[in-house]
Amino acid sequence: MPGLHHTSREDIVITGMACRFAQAPDLAALWRNILTKKSCFTPAAFTQSEESQVPSRSDLFENAVTPAFSASLDELYACNPGDQYFPQKTHIGENPDLFFTVQLVIDALRDVGRGNHALPTDRVSFRLGYAPPFNIATVNWLQHTYFLDLTLDLVHKFFPGASPDQMDEIRNQLVGALPAANPYAFLSGFGSALTAWTSHFLGFAGPACVLDAGAVSGIQALQCAMDDLRAKRCDIALAGAIQPPLCAAFVKGIAGVFRFSATKTLRPFCRESDGTLPGEGGVIFVLKRLKDALRQNDRIYAIIRSTGIAAAAIDQQKQVPTPERLTLAMRRAFEAADVTPESVQMIEANGSGIPHSDQTEIHVLQELYGERRAGSPLVGVGSVKGNIGHTLWAASAAGVVKAALSIYHQVLPPQVTVEKPYARLYSAHSPIYLMADSRPWLRGDKKNPRRACVTALDFSGTCAAAILEEYPGGEK
Repeated sequence: MPGLHHTSREDIVITGMACRFAQAPDLAALWRNILTKKSCFTPAAFTQSEESQVPSRSDLFENAVTPAFSASLDELYACNPGDQYFPQKTHIGENPDLFFTVQLVIDALRDVGRGNHALPTDRVSFRLGYAPPFNIATVNWLQHTYFLDLTLDLVHKFFPGASPDQMDEIRNQLVGALPAANPYAFLSGFGSALTAWTSHFLGFAGPACVLDAGAVSGIQALQCAMDDLRAKRCDIALAGAIQPPLCAAFVKGIAGVFRFSATKTLRPFCRESDGTLPGEGGVIFVLKRLKDALRQNDRIYAIIRSTGIAAAAIDQQKQVPTPERLTLAMRRAFEAADVTPESVQMIEANGSGIPHSDQTEIHVLQELYGERRAGSPLVGVGSVKGNIGHTLWAASAAGVVKAALSIYHQVLPPQVTVEKPYARLYSAHSPIYLMADSRPWLRGDKKNPRRACVTALDFSGTCAAAILEEYPGGEK
């Protein structure tokens, strides 16, 4: 595969981005946190409070570790009422993820230098990675219906002598303790409503849908958005993924199969790492065809050359994707981009801190690149999860943001400090290394552009990769 040849397909570029992660209200803050190696973990809000009178079920899953630290959005899980439709009195049972998503879209369009009122609204598509198993709207509806009936049945079994009037009083008190329910609030909890209503609020009339591919949802959304642009279904494609605030029920559920750390830091590719830590956040990208971006004099963060996805195959004993599927996803991305692995200078890896998963990635990279040859360039490896945690459904989108910013600023960014990286990463024979410090991203000439590969692994077994490249005329 020659490293310079472009396929006949149209190049798709990122012209705008917006993000919010722990202690990062925007792109500039995230980039600053990355460059300063800032670890944004705080005591987890979803752990049981000391004042609780009900003991936690610590035996729910044997040997499962519930994290005491997370990278939480906190007050950043909000919107600016001046930017969007925002009712004077919001219904507490509605899904607030809608307002968070609308705000990210507005911020991304603002980053392009255009508001949603200046868009060809019938030519805008929207693809979003999103699939929380619980949200305020759906849980509240269940509490008003299914759970309420179950609770009353249990009460009646314990107190069979209770009169109908007493049972009605108990029902009324239980209902009074819940946010009011209505069908509109219930529907707001559906993923389809999130993208449809976001498009409605902003006047978009193109394709809009939610995608659920787990931790690779961001790359899957980008792939669909690129298809929209190449098929001429739209002229502007919005793509991204969000991970709203986590709840204890969800964290405890995935702790049974997802290895969380018992410490307060997430250390990708560290020999002493014992697991990952969860994070929250969201990303929206604005994509265009290259020729349209040039005609409109847009800023270009990076070209998305290709994506590659390989669906589930999992090592049941270790509960991680098999090396073969990650290799397949990466090879598909390289082949679709028509570039060689050696032409990539930066790997923004999955790097979750889960030992078997990190070891799988290192194994795959070593297989792809082989042993270091004299005069061959080294490939820097890092993971933004060390800064903002494993943001689950938004994880691969977070990796793409970091790679795009690195290309745009022409900097190979540092990894949050890892004192004892895996030996393979500092072997004299290894072509890959863990990026300990930031450095200028040098290159030979315009025939050898800065190029990054983003990898992602989902605990379901699906693997993905994306190849990003600088636009030669976009450098500062």
